[in-house]
Amino acid sequence: MKPLYVSATKQDTGKTTLTLGLVQALMDLGHDVGYMKPVGQRYVDFEGEHIDEDAVLARQVFGLTDPPGDMSTIAIERGFTADYIFHRDPVPLERRILDSLGRLRARHDVVVVEGTGHAGVGSCFDLSNARVAQLFGAKVIILTAGGIGRAIDEIALSLHLFREHGVDVLGAILNKTYVEKFDKVTAAVRQGLENIGTRLLGALPYEPALLYPRMEQVAGEVRGRVLSGSDALANRVARIVVAAMAPDHVGRYLERETLVIAPGDRLDDTLAAVLLGSKHPVSGLILSGGFEPKSSLRALLGEAGIPVVLSEEDTYSVASRLSEMHFKIRTQDADKIATAQRLVREALDVRALADALAGGD
Repeated sequence: MKPLYVSATKQDTGKTTLTLGLVQALMDLGHDVGYMKPVGQRYVDFEGEHIDEDAVLARQVFGLTDPPGDMSTIAIERGFTADYIFHRDPVPLERRILDSLGRLRARHDVVVVEGTGHAGVGSCFDLSNARVAQLFGAKVIILTAGGIGRAIDEIALSLHLFREHGVDVLGAILNKTYVEKFDKVTAAVRQGLENIGTRLLGALPYEPALLYPRMEQVAGEVRGRVLSGSDALANRVARIVVAAMAPDHVGRYLERETLVIAPGDRLDDTLAAVLLGSKHPVSGLILSGGFEPKSSLRALLGEAGIPVVLSEEDTYSVASRLSEMHFKIRTQDADKIATAQRLVREALDVRALADALAGGD
């Protein structure tokens, strides 16, 4: 079977969500499925190598035993791009990813290849998604976020580059499609894609829970120190409230799975009472400015099981950092992984995709 290449119109569109679902769905059909991210931009140290974090996730979720370096062949380290531009030679890079793919294809019926960003990402070092898909002889699906005009426009750009490289694009998938607009959006996008010579393969509804981080991730993002409540760092964060108003007014903004950000020197008995007395227990509290609470308040919050994180940054910086971040699915996010797999199973005709990879339509 041809490799299945998962591309997108931009970063953070949901490729990992889609890929987790596709791999599981193909496995459910009885296929031996491999995973590869040939070019990765966010890597971690894994078994002595720099491996893209998505490859580590796939390896752990599906129990894959392929060499990590084959699943994530090229990690774009600091200085890589500038060095390549002045010492351009695509042949060694192409050989490396082709060798890795060859070993994976020898072990698996089908390999799902996860790209990075839109079709042109990687052009600066001659390994754009379009070029890699061409080298692999892969069939491509393009993922984009929900919407109508922008979705079609962005797909058209990627489609053009893939076609320029002679790559077979099976179609596009809409992600994060609002349920209340689902029928209207999908009908318009389906016709719009037909107008530009491709097709809509399916649409995944918007699932906000897939975007909710755990307090452990939040603490890491703000480089914070956990003062108490470490046993509850698995708490999910659905919304953020900055306690910049009088403590008595904070309570009206507390809903289920709320993270509260407060200047450390503003935490007093009144605010603590509001947090502890809310009918919706807060997911956590970040104290900004590096001001530690008095020991009595710290103990009180700790006894209530509320994770308290101390950040040296100011309140605005903490809030801005969290509002702009995209938290990746991790191995321990069993609920998110199950949701991703359910969404793909319900939205896509994976059997038809498998037939297309095997040389069908």
